[in-house]
Amino acid sequence: MHNRRVSTFTRQLQELRASLPPEAPDPLIDPPPEAFLHLWECARASGIEVSTLLVVRQPLDVRAAGAYSIEEHDIWVWYAPDIPEEQALRTLLHELAHAQCPPTLPYASFEEEWAEERATWQRAITLARDWGREHLFSKVCVEDIFDEVEACLQQRLATSAILGSRDMERTECALKQLWCEATARGWSGELLHDVLTGDKTHPAFLGEVLTFDRCALHPCWEIMHEPEDDPDPDALFGPLSRLGESTLLASAVEMLQRTLASCAHQEEALRTRLAMRSWQAVTLGTMSYERSRQVVQDEASLQEALALVNQLCFEAHGYALRMHWQCFDELFSKQEQLTHPARLYCLHLFYTPWKEVLSDISPWIDPEILPDCQKRRPRAVWFLFPRGVDTTLLEASWQLFLLSWTRCAEISYEGSLSTPVNPLQDRREAQRAPSPEDSKGGNENTMGGTA
Repeated sequence: MHNRRVSTFTRQLQELRASLPPEAPDPLIDPPPEAFLHLWECARASGIEVSTLLVVRQPLDVRAAGAYSIEEHDIWVWYAPDIPEEQALRTLLHELAHAQCPPTLPYASFEEEWAEERATWQRAITLARDWGREHLFSKVCVEDIFDEVEACLQQRLATSAILGSRDMERTECALKQLWCEATARGWSGELLHDVLTGDKTHPAFLGEVLTFDRCALHPCWEIMHEPEDDPDPDALFGPLSRLGESTLLASAVEMLQRTLASCAHQEEALRTRLAMRSWQAVTLGTMSYERSRQVVQDEASLQEALALVNQLCFEAHGYALRMHWQCFDELFSKQEQLTHPARLYCLHLFYTPWKEVLSDISPWIDPEILPDCQKRRPRAVWFLFPRGVDTTLLEASWQLFLLSWTRCAEISYEGSLSTPVNPLQDRREAQRAPSPEDSKGGNENTMGGTA
């Protein structure tokens, strides 16, 4: 006897049920209301291949009102007391239009995806007319629908530019994270849309968007972020990024936005160039790691530094990451009168295969379904802002970017470290790369601790 595999939507429904208190009503409306069953039967009579209809009181996916499964031909639709029945029926017609002409996945671009969405709504309007439900799509309603399709496209293109990548799946995850953070701040959907698409360009709003939690886009970290563990914002790593309404902050926000958009536009070229980066193998005692360096002295080198951090974190497939940031101030000179001292930032990344982490955190996970990843050396990247050059604006932009990566990081800040020795060459114990055991221990210079 073979057990039928649980469908995707059924599994999501089971997870939703498990998350609700015992006294909550069942999220599934069974049987579906008559108007929904009528359209379902019309679809079957028209030869549209459909399997199971789920009408639910709560959505099975964040920021979605319904969905169609290409593989299983199931459809779910969200219908709650505060949602007009006409709106939910339009969603059902839209999903039936998908079932009538399933898209070819994956899409090549967001433009292609949302052109398909527009065409799907056109088919839904035709189905409504053919089945005697043309009243569901008034002229004003149709205009609103197509305005929303265009808004969705523009939000994704803008999110891609803020992310610094054209990867569609990663951009969707970033947009969901932005919506979550906007909701937590009490922003309306209209405000987030305006900030994303440039209709509202106040640097304070745009800065919040640019510094969204990028850690959420990597699936597994060894240090989990808990809101109650947030460090004091005034002591947070990166004082140049905490400049209130200053002109410098506004300029830094503009530069970071421009540089990330350029990263997205030149993603393939940057990936190819960074793949050729030389990594020096270093052994200190029992610790072996690979290190590289990046001098940040203009906007092009800043762009490459941003792309490098993104690439190291986003593309660590199958590994849990541990991140450690350090900043050293006023390097290479004891002359207090030096106008522009050098500053050095160090990123250390430790890679642990998921099998070693998830099997401990969630013993029920079958190790066989996890990627088979080999042991990897930690990596250390030194980002140097050279002395004698005014890199204040570059560094403020850089610190804004780093705020996105400190949610799952350990951080330390050497406030006025003055040394004639170049740490890029130094192999003393005091300057060695930290081991995972080191990063778990205390450090008198740590100002944010574990986040």
